[in-house]
Amino acid sequence: MIRENFKNIAYQTSAQILPRAMLFVFTFYLAAKLGSTEYGKYDFSMSIGYLVGVFFELGGNVILTKYVARGFYSSYIYSLKFRAVSIISTFIVVFSYLLISGMHSAIFFHVLAACIGIAFSSLMNLNFAFFRGLKRMNYEAIVLIIQKILFIGLSIIFLLRSDSSIFPLISFALSMVISWIIIQWIFIRERHKYNDNSSDKSIQFKEYLKDVMSLALVEVFSVIYFRATQIILEQFHGFSEVGKYSASYKLVEALTNVPSILMLVLFPVFAKLSMENLFEFKRNFNKALVILFVLGFISCVFCWFLGQTFFSIIGKDYDQSYIIIRYMCPALFMIFPNYLLTQSLIAVDKNILYAKIVFIALIVNIFLALLLVPSYGAIGSAISVGICELLIFTLTYYNIRNYLRKNG
Repeated sequence: MIRENFKNIAYQTSAQILPRAMLFVFTFYLAAKLGSTEYGKYDFSMSIGYLVGVFFELGGNVILTKYVARGFYSSYIYSLKFRAVSIISTFIVVFSYLLISGMHSAIFFHVLAACIGIAFSSLMNLNFAFFRGLKRMNYEAIVLIIQKILFIGLSIIFLLRSDSSIFPLISFALSMVISWIIIQWIFIRERHKYNDNSSDKSIQFKEYLKDVMSLALVEVFSVIYFRATQIILEQFHGFSEVGKYSASYKLVEALTNVPSILMLVLFPVFAKLSMENLFEFKRNFNKALVILFVLGFISCVFCWFLGQTFFSIIGKDYDQSYIIIRYMCPALFMIFPNYLLTQSLIAVDKNILYAKIVFIALIVNIFLALLLVPSYGAIGSAISVGICELLIFTLTYYNIRNYLRKNG
C-alpha cells in the first residue's frame, strides 16, 4: 500500500514535513526571543484558539475525504455550508461571552487574532480534504509551504520592532487569509472536473448529518483532550510552566508528523477498502501497525537521548524541558499506532464508538491532570497524557480486531 501511494506520500511529506520543519525551528526561535512568559501568552492564546476552532470543523474534513474517496463529490457543498454556519455562530457566541465576562481581557486581542487565523485555516482545510479524497495532494503541499513562509516572514519583520507576543499571532492570521485565497482559487479552477450527479452517488442529508455530527464529537473531545492540561497548568503554575510544557510538546508534535502523513495518504485507501475488500483492509492494517510501532520506538529513543542537547540550544528558560520530554515518551510511543487505529475506526464507519473512546480518555486525562499537575507541574501533564494514550490504544485495538474478526 505504501509503495503504491509513494507519490502522494512524497507530496504529503512536502506538505507537512517541510512547512512544519520550518515552523518547528521558528517556534523555538520564537520561544527564545519572547521568553517563557510572553511565549506562554502566545501558546496559551493558540490553545484557546484551537479549542474554539474545533467548533469550526465539526468533523467535516475527514468525512469529506471519506465521501470524495468513495465518489460522492457533492459532499463538498454540504461541508462548505456547515463550515460557514459553524464559524460565524462560534465567533458570535465565544467573543460575546469574552466581552461580557471580561475573561482573558489582558490577552483578548491575542485570542482574537488566533481565532481568525484558525477560522481561515479551517476553510483552507476543507479544500485540502476534497483533494485528499481525490489523491491529489500537490496543491496542499504548495499552499502550506507558502503559508509558513508568510507567517515566519511577517513575524520576523514585526519582531524586529517589538518582542510582544501579539505580533506573531497577527502574522499567523494574515498568512492564513492569504493562503485560503490561493487554495480557493485553485479549487474553483478544478471543481468542474468532479461533478458526478448520478443517482447512485447522491447523498442522503440525514445520513451525512449523522456522520458529521458523530465526528464533530470526536473533534471536540480530541482538542479538549490535548489542550485541557495546558489550561490546568496555567491555573496552577502560570504562563512560564505552560511555555516549558509547550516547548516539549512541540518536539512531540514534530515527530508525530510521520504517522500523520502516512494516515493522511492511506486513509482514503482504507475508507475504500472497508467497503470493497475487508481482507485487503486487514492485511494492510497489520503491515501499517508494525511499521508505526517501529517508528514510534525510534522517535522515543531520539527524545530520550538527544532531548537534553536539543533543549539546551533554546535558552536557559527551557533547560529542564528535556526531563518533561522523557516523561512524554510513553505518550509519544502510543500516539504512532493510535493514528492508524483511530482512523481505521472512521474508515469502517464506527464514528460513534470512536467518540465514546475519546470522551473516556478526555475525562480520565482531566481527572489525572487535576490530580498530578498541582504537585508535579508539566511532568504531571506528561504522565497523564501517556496513561490516556495507552487507554486509547487498548480500546481502539480491541474494537478494530473484534470488527475484523466478525466481518472479515
